[in-house]
Amino acid sequence: MKLLRIIAMASAIAVVAQAADRRMTFLDPFVIAGTKLNTGEYKDQVDGDKVKIDSTRQSVETTAKVENGGEKYRTNSLKYENGDGPHRITEIRLGGTTTRIVFSN
Repeated sequence: MKLLRIIAMASAIAVVAQAADRRMTFLDPFVIAGTKLNTGEYKDQVDGDKVKIDSTRQSVETTAKVENGGEKYRTNSLKYENGDGPHRITEIRLGGTTTRIVFSN
């Protein structure tokens, strides 16, 4: 009986951890889906292939591929392309998980 209770609690904690918003800080301006995001703290919310990245001042909602990266990422990290002006984000790797969000451009 105790074992079932422990398993149920562990499952509930895992679901809560997956549903939690991830926070990240942009130290430079970036572009996602054509929207320029200024420096500051943002959170991302993933619902299927819909991704919303927002702060108290700005928000962008787009579609993206959510993939398993195969390795557990230690911290949140960005993959981006350099160009004229702000960098364009192509991928966000979520720290503490194997999940990466890939943006098609």
